[in-house]
Amino acid sequence: MVGDILQGYADRGVFRGFSRGASRDGKARFQMIWHRDRPFDLTVDTRRGAIHCPMVLPQVPASSAMYREFRAFLKACQSADRPDHRRIDDRKALVTCANRSGDVSLKMTIRDADYEYGIRKFIHLIQETYLVFLTEHFDYQVEAFDLDPDRP
Repeated sequence: MVGDILQGYADRGVFRGFSRGASRDGKARFQMIWHRDRPFDLTVDTRRGAIHCPMVLPQVPASSAMYREFRAFLKACQSADRPDHRRIDDRKALVTCANRSGDVSLKMTIRDADYEYGIRKFIHLIQETYLVFLTEHFDYQVEAFDLDPDRP
């Protein structure tokens, strides 16, 4: 089911590339080419009830203001103050991030085995990270993604 949902996003052009990796022991792996034409790896582990992307944002020091702001952004995405269609319901899923050597990962723990809800919210969260959160971090984007600052 999760693979079919991700394939649907790929068919609609959300991802520039998409492939299914090996699946065994309750783990399914996927790779997509997405924001800034970068590869994103996703693992869905039904034994642990988790969806994981090991690198969502590269080159973000753990002690940086940007990392603190990103954690606050994730918390806001789960806030009851947010409209239902944009909120991650914490009764259904919990989102956490980690920082390893400057690479920020995301993990969603599914609380009720509703992987359709989980994968859709997870993809939307990464999309919102790039289209909303990073708009306030132009210098970071130039450096981390080797963008030309003179091109609009």
